Amino acid sequence: MLESLFPLTLFPTGGLSSSVITTVWVGVCVVVFLNLRFGTTLSGLVVPGYVIPLLIVRPISGYVVLFEGVVTYLLARLLAEQLPKALGYAELFGRDRFFALILLSILVRLVFDGAAFPWLEGVLAEQGIDYSVRNNLHSFGLIVVALIANQFWNGGLRFGAVSLALYLGLTYVLVRFVLMEFTNFNINTLSYMYEDLASSILASPKAYIILLVSAFLASRMNIRYGWEYNGILVPSLLALQWYQPFKLLATFVETFVIFFLARMLLTVPLLRHRNIEGARLLLLFFTISFGYKMILGFALIEWLPQAKITDYYGFGYLLATLIALKMHQKEMPALVTRASLQTSAVAVVVASIIGFGLTLIPERDFAQVPVDERVRVERVTSAQPLDYLHRRYADLYESENQALFQAPTPVELDRIEAGFAWLRQFSERGDAEALARGNALLAANGMQLALVNEQILAVFDAKPERGWGATF
Repeated sequence: MLESLFPLTLFPTGGLSSSVITTVWVGVCVVVFLNLRFGTTLSGLVVPGYVIPLLIVRPISGYVVLFEGVVTYLLARLLAEQLPKALGYAELFGRDRFFALILLSILVRLVFDGAAFPWLEGVLAEQGIDYSVRNNLHSFGLIVVALIANQFWNGGLRFGAVSLALYLGLTYVLVRFVLMEFTNFNINTLSYMYEDLASSILASPKAYIILLVSAFLASRMNIRYGWEYNGILVPSLLALQWYQPFKLLATFVETFVIFFLARMLLTVPLLRHRNIEGARLLLLFFTISFGYKMILGFALIEWLPQAKITDYYGFGYLLATLIALKMHQKEMPALVTRASLQTSAVAVVVASIIGFGLTLIPERDFAQVPVDERVRVERVTSAQPLDYLHRRYADLYESENQALFQAPTPVELDRIEAGFAWLRQFSERGDAEALARGNALLAANGMQLALVNEQILAVFDAKPERGWGATF
């Protein structure tokens, strides 16, 4: 009888049933409970719910996130103790310290994800070990590494590690043995929301420029004008959405829904005389946000079944909650909204100027690859050229059953694009040198070029298992 009741359809399909928001809510509940019951730190609220699904689905990446968080903390602690003494400044604290953690976390990710781990892949390849670093050994998250480092700060590495282990352990039990067993929450189809920004630090330089500029301006505006945001990351995350106005609108719609519902609930006799402050107040606001997303998800399934549910959710996991909470605490929703939007908008303008300026800096011509005479263009003569092209496509389809897709790095993409530019020049002018240069660039990045009947240029992946496709 009971078995027929499970799994319970608690979450809207395509929304919270396969979203990190659900596990983040569980993680926040765990952090708040341990804080109220045992006095553990109320920081890194997003970390347990973000890391646990990663540890289940891609454990190596989860361990890398934790490792880089520890490295960031140790580096920040070393600099905080030594650098101010050397320069004659006071030790960093508050917003300045957290900004330093964000900056250091980006540098740590650049070193490990951009250099150390790819170097390790080469070392493993020399030893005959075929291991894809780009698919496994890299961290996730725009700010989660900095949040982990910040959690270690007040209590030190030992106390911070113990509390983090408790958070992760309890969240894992609830997600793995409650949500996944008794509800329709499906981690196998879990999509990390905003993964295009968070999955690779090398693939989203614009996002990190905006993040740093916004955080810096937010800290300065707080000191100069006393503007409050509930953390310098609030305008930073908002700034990322100025290129997606609908997402920005959805974030503030959710914010005001949370704000007004929370204010209404706090006047109910059951809660009016309760001590709803601090961690309890935060959990109340985030639970309202979670409930709003759940109701919205079911409503969209009923009324707009073709819509992508997550597009109608506010950006981030706690962003709308933190803004609404600050509105409630300051009792000035208009001022908090204006400060957040104004700071984020100015940051986008400044970051865009900085980004444009960086494009003007002379750079090494990475697209120049020496032409190797041994790497020749394959010339194919066929009475049925379409048969040859179909065979190439068949190789690609067959490879899909053998291995996982390996996304090219930004540098590889740029070089392949430059190779196609040379091929375009060859097709327009018949320039043999352009063909040789294009072939050299493509070959250097694992692509193979064939000239079919001296008329059709065929570019395909020399390693079909990577799934980079083919172009004719």
